[in-house]
Amino acid sequence: MMKRLILASSSSRRQQILSRLGLKFQVMPSCFSEEHPVSSTGKSVPWKIAEKLALRKAKEVSKRVSEGLVIGADTIVALPTIERRKFEIIGKPQTVEEAKQILRRLGGTTHEVYTGIAIVDAETGRKVVGHEVSTVRMKKLTSRELSRVSGMHLDKAGAYGVKQKNDVFVKLLEGSMDNVVGMPRKLFKELLKKFGVKV
Repeated sequence: MMKRLILASSSSRRQQILSRLGLKFQVMPSCFSEEHPVSSTGKSVPWKIAEKLALRKAKEVSKRVSEGLVIGADTIVALPTIERRKFEIIGKPQTVEEAKQILRRLGGTTHEVYTGIAIVDAETGRKVVGHEVSTVRMKKLTSRELSRVSGMHLDKAGAYGVKQKNDVFVKLLEGSMDNVVGMPRKLFKELLKKFGVKV
């Protein structure tokens, strides 16, 4: 008998991807506060941040249920600085004006999008964690385009979302588009397999 699956996220795109995989799951958004600043620079390794936050979300929900596999995910945008050893971590905008500033900052740049996925067995506490990275070269948007799209993705790191390869925001996407959306399918299936769940 397959274990109950619980998605610790209210993201409609993540829910769509799990549904397309033919999975039945329950949505129970995590109450864990990500506390991503709009922009921060440091020596932190981006994939470690994404994995840590995904695990914290999954753990928070796992404490509220007695059994089931709890799936946590976190996506961050990392823009390499001139030193290359540091990354500017771009968080979610709080306002349309912040979104405009972020999109101006990312316009014309090549940055990396990391998604961390964590699965926690609520009954045993066993956990598995992984991450995937994609490279995105952003288009430089005009003032008119910025005004049109800056309020569309206030719930996403980097203030943008991708729906297809030739998206309004993206000039070039290397790697998994599902990863940029926030739920890399291949990685997710590999992690599920470690709990004996095949998709």
